[in-house]
Amino acid sequence: MRGFGITRGWGIGVALAGVVLATAGFGAGWGIALAQHVHRHGASEGPGWLVALKPDGRIPAIQRQLRGFETTMAEVSYRYNEMYFAGVEGNWDYAAHMAMTLEHALRLGLERNPSRKANAENLFLKGSLPQVLDAIKKKDAALFKQRIEAMRAACTACHAAENHAFIRIGVPTAKRNPVE
Repeated sequence: MRGFGITRGWGIGVALAGVVLATAGFGAGWGIALAQHVHRHGASEGPGWLVALKPDGRIPAIQRQLRGFETTMAEVSYRYNEMYFAGVEGNWDYAAHMAMTLEHALRLGLERNPSRKANAENLFLKGSLPQVLDAIKKKDAALFKQRIEAMRAACTACHAAENHAFIRIGVPTAKRNPVE
C-alpha cells in the first residue's frame, strides 16, 4: 500500500508541475504577443496626418493621396473586368451591380477632376454605358457582347480625347475575382 501512495504522490506532483509550466508558458507567450502588438489610435497618439496639417494644406494633401484620375481608372478597370465576365457567364445581377458601381466610381472621380467630365459623359456615361446596362437588363448575351465592344471603343476614344491615346482597352482575358 505504501508504494502506491508514493506513486500517486509523484503523479500528482508531475501533474501540478505540468500545469504550472503550461501556465507559465502561456503567460510568457501572451506577454511576448502583447509586447509585439502596437495599438495606435485615439487621443494619446496625437492628431492624424491630415488634421496635423494646416487647413489650407489639407485639400492638396488629399488630392496627392488620390493621385489625380489614376485611382478612379484603376477602380473602373476592375469593375469593367468583373462586369465583362459576369455578362459573358450570364450572372446578370452581378453584371448590373458592377456596372452601377463602375458608374459611381467614375462619377466620384469626375467630381474630383471635372476637367474630364465632358468627354466621359458624352462618350461613356450618356453613350455606351446605358447601352450595356440595357443589354444586362434584357439578359441578352449576344447583345451584351455587341455593346461591350462598343463600350471598349468608347473608352479608347475617351482616352484619346484626354490625350492618353496610348491607353487602348482590350477584351479582358482573366477573371480577377472568383465570383461565379
